Amino acid sequence: MVTILAFIFVIGILVFFHELGHFLLAKRSNIRVEKFSLGFGPKLVSFVRGETEYLVSALPLGGYVKMYGEGKENNIIVERVSDTESPLASGDRITGIKGFRLEEYASWEKLLYALKSDPNQEKELEVERDGKIYTLPVNRSALYEIEAYYEKDYQRGFSGKSLTDRFLVVIAGPAMNFIIPFFFMPLVFMFGISVSGYLEDPPDITYVKKDSPAHLSGFAAGDRILSINGKEVKNWKDVNIAVHSNPDSLLEFRVRTGSETRTLTLFAEAGSDGRVETGFARPIAANIEQVSEGRPAWRAGIRPGDKIKAIDGVEVTDWNHMSDIIAESGGKELDFTVERGGEKINFRLAAEMEKGVGRYIVGITPSTDSVLKKYGFFESLRKGIAEAARMTVEITILFFGFLFKLVTGKIALATAGKTVAGPLLIAKVSGDVAQSGISNLLQFTSLISINLALINLLPIPMLDGGHLLYLGIEKIKRKPLSVKTLEITQRIGFSFLIFIMAAALYNDILRMRGDIFSQFGKILDLFR
Repeated sequence: MVTILAFIFVIGILVFFHELGHFLLAKRSNIRVEKFSLGFGPKLVSFVRGETEYLVSALPLGGYVKMYGEGKENNIIVERVSDTESPLASGDRITGIKGFRLEEYASWEKLLYALKSDPNQEKELEVERDGKIYTLPVNRSALYEIEAYYEKDYQRGFSGKSLTDRFLVVIAGPAMNFIIPFFFMPLVFMFGISVSGYLEDPPDITYVKKDSPAHLSGFAAGDRILSINGKEVKNWKDVNIAVHSNPDSLLEFRVRTGSETRTLTLFAEAGSDGRVETGFARPIAANIEQVSEGRPAWRAGIRPGDKIKAIDGVEVTDWNHMSDIIAESGGKELDFTVERGGEKINFRLAAEMEKGVGRYIVGITPSTDSVLKKYGFFESLRKGIAEAARMTVEITILFFGFLFKLVTGKIALATAGKTVAGPLLIAKVSGDVAQSGISNLLQFTSLISINLALINLLPIPMLDGGHLLYLGIEKIKRKPLSVKTLEITQRIGFSFLIFIMAAALYNDILRMRGDIFSQFGKILDLFR
């Protein structure tokens, strides 16, 4: 339940403020907004206020603001009907007339002139009314009794506005996503922010996993990393960024051991979950912070706060050493010696294979060396705004740097595919961070918000970036793209987005098979 509520919070916040940006700028430009929806598909709840219908729809994976004249420039709006017996009504949208191409006529008046010269008295009209499409036989004379206009000519329609107004309406959505962190991060500092001390520590390697890429490349305990691909690294944070932003790439390390400096190369292979495992690490104490309910450690009686001292009589030096013992156990039973409240307790348990990951685990996570720091209002405001700006710049550089490497072939398309995450993973992470506190949830929401803004700015039809591309072409050509071109590009864009979503869901399922089946079982239990 926590996971579902956290996911609704994260997605709801991001979608609401994104669409609110479009909505507010549309209103500012005096554009008539027909619908403001959170979600897609069938509507669950709706109400009408003024000229706009506000609704919550069934699929919570996005939202939309529907404006007059947006993508339907060649439809005809019926404004007034003089003949009370006419099958047409005020507010109808004529989307087609059999035998005539609406886009070929510059105005309603010119279309009427063409209809007048047609010998057929009865016309077959396709009409949109209250969201439904009707086919109506209409006598030609009845068309002379209505006042109508092309949607593109409607002064309060999107298409009738200046290029600048339309640009501001489109860019307002991503802009709101960029703004969210500047509101949330001050709250994070006020509620308390977890600061991981090790990230600022010098990158001294104290552990190298046997037969790992680092071990095979010549890394050894005691090495200090000086640079990666020619760029100086000062702490573990710099190392993490350099390694994880170059998946499936050959990296050049300069390391120092004592007075000796060496150059080593390491292939940073990305796993099926997109994460890069180098095989070198910092020291991590074998102290337990979390124990997953239902996992072997939990079933055996191990609890948060326990300190692992030995396994099968072998002294555990740190968390990495302990993880190796578990991973190499092959699922056989192990004797754990833990320290709890000053006394030593023994537990016997067998590790289990983690589905989708391919390694043995017992369901424990280490204590972090993070410290919770809280600040006053003005200090939180200052630090929060500075951190939001730093996050935005850093994520933007990483995002477009990754795209550049993808386009230039430095990162394979298959590798990029591994890094794509979908709604299932976002939901899981939302639930995990929510359980660790509101500050972490707000920080995670800020992170996703920046990424959502950047993705939306990509020049892909159906995204805001695609609309900006259309406006740019219109600026250069001094006329909008044809309806046919728009329809073709939007179909391509839609197909591409469906493909990306399918790939994201596939990745999520591979990464989370065990969790998905477990959660599905819990949902079924509710109905038993």
